[in-house]
Amino acid sequence: MDIFQHFLSHQSENTSAFSDIFRTAREFHQLLGRKSYLLDHYLSMLFRLITEMDFCILEDKIYQTISELQKKMLDDLENNADSIPMFNCQEPATQQKLCWTALADTLLEQALIDFLKQNTLIYHTADLVDLKQTEQKLIDLLGKDSWEQFQQKLIHCFLPCSLMQLFRQGIIIEITKRFLSRDLETDQEIFRLYLKRFFSEDSSQ
Repeated sequence: MDIFQHFLSHQSENTSAFSDIFRTAREFHQLLGRKSYLLDHYLSMLFRLITEMDFCILEDKIYQTISELQKKMLDDLENNADSIPMFNCQEPATQQKLCWTALADTLLEQALIDFLKQNTLIYHTADLVDLKQTEQKLIDLLGKDSWEQFQQKLIHCFLPCSLMQLFRQGIIIEITKRFLSRDLETDQEIFRLYLKRFFSEDSSQ
């Protein structure tokens, strides 16, 4: 795999153009007749939901999550919690970064669980209920198959990646920064020190 190509690629081959959406919407308007206002109402709510994916707010949530995880880790380190691995190093900052490396999977999982809980509460609003009810009315009028095909176009066009995926990538970036930070004593990147620890453990067994 060409990882650089993957880094810059669209990721999804099934893309829809804005013009496809509006063309299908016009066709649905004709089929719905006087009830075309239902489709307009649905699209209006959907577009508002899309615009709520504010990258600045999401970035704030990422930094807040990282800060909370860091605080918990520091508290656990001070209290010698069993869940926190201890490393033989002089620099406290290096100890913390090595802990981030060792616990990266657990920390990422916890961040995603907390994010899902918070946003499930935020988005379970009256607007979302209205969106689902309007969708059901449109399914009844247009047929399930036609509506699901239109929904797939909407998803491919407006939601090529989910809010959770964006948040996950942000957390991954912040964790990766800790892999790249350097130990003041040895001037080595943290991930190199971490790998050496594993090599030394393997050789001692």
